[in-house]
Amino acid sequence: MRRIIPISLLALLLAILLPLFLVYMPEPPEPEEVPAEPAAEPVAQPAPEPEPPEPEAAPLPDGSLDAGFTLSVLFGDEIREMTMADFLQGVVAAEMPALFHEEALKAQAVAARTYTLHRKLVTPTPRHPEADVCGDYACCQAYASVDRLQERWGEDFDYYRARIAMAVQATDGQVLLYDDQPILAAFHAASYGYTEASGAIWGAVPYLQSVPSHEGADQVPRFYYDVEITFSRFRETVLSHHPEAVLDDDNIPYWISNIVYTDSGRLDSLTIGGVLVQGARFRQMFSLRSTAIRFSFSDTGMTITTGGHGHGVGMSQFGANTMATAGYRYREILDWYYTGVVWSDVSELVLP
Repeated sequence: MRRIIPISLLALLLAILLPLFLVYMPEPPEPEEVPAEPAAEPVAQPAPEPEPPEPEAAPLPDGSLDAGFTLSVLFGDEIREMTMADFLQGVVAAEMPALFHEEALKAQAVAARTYTLHRKLVTPTPRHPEADVCGDYACCQAYASVDRLQERWGEDFDYYRARIAMAVQATDGQVLLYDDQPILAAFHAASYGYTEASGAIWGAVPYLQSVPSHEGADQVPRFYYDVEITFSRFRETVLSHHPEAVLDDDNIPYWISNIVYTDSGRLDSLTIGGVLVQGARFRQMFSLRSTAIRFSFSDTGMTITTGGHGHGVGMSQFGANTMATAGYRYREILDWYYTGVVWSDVSELVLP
């Protein structure tokens, strides 16, 4: 059941010289079932292992399924043929910090492989019909080239590259299925107490349900993040997207009304100047880190506080790292975040 939060107290702004009206960010809801206790120490930047493995210590195994699977990948205006093994190493390196726990890296490798196969076999994108996937995070998945990784990692390149390679190789060919098809293995950086059900954003999918996720401010940099916006900037931004909104100076207490939150505590919708705006759209309008949003108001503007980072659907990467640090294996992590999936490998898929 969704909750409707009236903001009738805003009407007092003009009547009593615009006093502060505050809506505080609550603590994450307490789940009924806890998969793991959060790590006592921050896990965003765990210490390297004392003796980093050399990259040549993890060669591709004989008969590697990923090495035998070829993809067409779009990079800018160029389409390149590459193996799943090579593509995944660039994706995992771009999508997750290389110092995350090895079980979290393995979970990311399986999620990235499954997402890639879903894009290729189930829902090809009309943005690039000539290629299976692309290296653009806004369309498919982020991808980091060797040159980019060398620049980023510097003298630690060999160590980090070996960690990524071993995560991909340890999960060679493994894929998550639902109804015999690769799932839309969505993932995001960090949740706020619970992940979001896909139905709140994209349409209901059985395996993308809201589940507890136990990362927090101790594990996630900028877990809570404030964006300060003056009333004039707020009005300008809203009108650039919805010119029909009524945002007069003498109407400030009624600019925002009917705030609705989803069961996971994220903004579902709100009415701005008489216009209904969806939560995901509001996040995009103001470039916010998530839709776990709360407002506080002053006499000159508002502060929007967000919790977590990303759309909230599917696997939380910091949540996966928190679980891995607590002792969970990558299969347990993925079974937690993707409801009712079946494990398989690419050799079992029916290819076109």
